[in-house]
Amino acid sequence: MGEFTFKGQGKLQRVDSFTSKAGKTILTLIFETEGKYPQLVPIKVFGRLAEQASGWKPGSMLSVTGRLGGRDWQGKVYGDIVANTVEVTGEGADDGDAPPPPSDDDVPF
Repeated sequence: MGEFTFKGQGKLQRVDSFTSKAGKTILTLIFETEGKYPQLVPIKVFGRLAEQASGWKPGSMLSVTGRLGGRDWQGKVYGDIVANTVEVTGEGADDGDAPPPPSDDDVPF
């Protein structure tokens, strides 16, 4: 059976950083989907991709391919979305020119 893979493109909201117990830096790219009920999508990057992350600015459009996986810990399964490749497809705009977020108090659930 093959791997579960994905390919997507989106606007980078922020980059979160975490250091593992082994001392390795793990970065999580946080994307926000568009639509009536936007969702945050975390995608992890490791190794050489983590080293390239300084060139990825919030607001930039990124094209990402990767794999979906998970791990079992104490009887619970935790999902992982891990990037294999990241490519900048558009530079971020100055936040001062961005329109304010829509004001909709309707909760999607």
